[in-house]
Amino acid sequence: MRSRLAVLVCATALVGGVSGCDSVREATGAASSATDKASICLEALKLANFTPSEQDLEQTASDAKRRSDELRALADRAADTTLRDALTAMSDKVSELDTSDLDPGKVTDWVGRKVDALNALTQACL
Repeated sequence: MRSRLAVLVCATALVGGVSGCDSVREATGAASSATDKASICLEALKLANFTPSEQDLEQTASDAKRRSDELRALADRAADTTLRDALTAMSDKVSELDTSDLDPGKVTDWVGRKVDALNALTQACL
């Protein structure tokens, strides 16, 4: 009888320990996910801070392409679908810049659309 009681107590402790490990694992995963999201958002907001230069169209085109590609890569890493969509939209807006014609009116329109995408990205990061 005593040995059965000892086995029961040990089994209960083992099950409780395993359940505790699952809780710790879930909490660690949630913290890691939040850290990943924060680091993705920080990098994305840096990349989104892109202003075209009329002085060097070749460099502007190169910068737009690079930033668009990097934003797309961040979108691929994002687990949160809202964040992923906002990153994709931001990447699309940056890549839409037509460096062959940086007419002030067209640039103003592009900046307005980019600001809308930036606002959506900022909201997704909150």
